[in-house]
Amino acid sequence: MMNSKEWETKSLEVIHKVRQEIDEEISRQGISPAQWIRTRGKVDVEKLCQKLGLNNCRIAKDRVKARV
Repeated sequence: MMNSKEWETKSLEVIHKVRQEIDEEISRQGISPAQWIRTRGKVDVEKLCQKLGLNNCRIAKDRVKARV
């Protein structure tokens, strides 16, 4: 149970750090969050899963809508 708490705490710290960096970038550029998301482009979900070490996940491609 303790490992679960430690992992949860560390992951929340990482999430807050990334969110802070994103907020700083948005305010530096002077754009809205929606505009910032659009400028980021498409995300390659398979590549992201590999980077995160999620080798046993299955991506439901028919459910993912392409952004135009």
